[in-house]
Parts: sequence; C-alpha cells; structure tokens
Amino acid sequence: MLSRKYYKKLAEIFKNGYVESYKNTYEKYQGFDGNLIGCYIADMQWELIRFLKEDNPRFDEDTFLKAMEIDFTKLKKELDKE
Repeated sequence: MLSRKYYKKLAEIFKNGYVESYKNTYEKYQGFDGNLIGCYIADMQWELIRFLKEDNPRFDEDTFLKAMEIDFTKLKKELDKE
C-alpha cells in the first residue's frame, strides 16, 4: 500500500503532464480545446485511480482529482505573456 507522500507525488506528476499538454495545445491552436494529449493522460489517470482504489480501499479519489486541477485563467495569463 502506498503512502500519502506517493499519492501526492503521483498527482503532481499528472498535473504537470496536464499543464504541459495544455501549453502545447494553446500554442498550437490559441486555445485549450482539442487537447488530445490531455485525453491520453486522462485515460492513464483513470487506470491509475482504479489501481490505487484496489490497493487501498480508503484511497480518496476526490482529493486525488482535486490535486490535479489546473487554474486555466492563471495558465492563460502566463501563456499570453510569453
């Protein structure tokens, strides 16, 4: 069974992947729509969540998902400055 430290690190890794995929999409299409890489990351994320639930019945999916949330307004401002 994994510890909370590992759950946090996994969420951070996925969040970073999402951010980079949205940056790529924004640069390519001047918007966040059509993020295919993000769709693939989401597929992996849901597989990981299924595994983590099997590994630990007390695993909190909502907390894990919240840790991966992206502030799109902030990200857009950062990208517009570049």
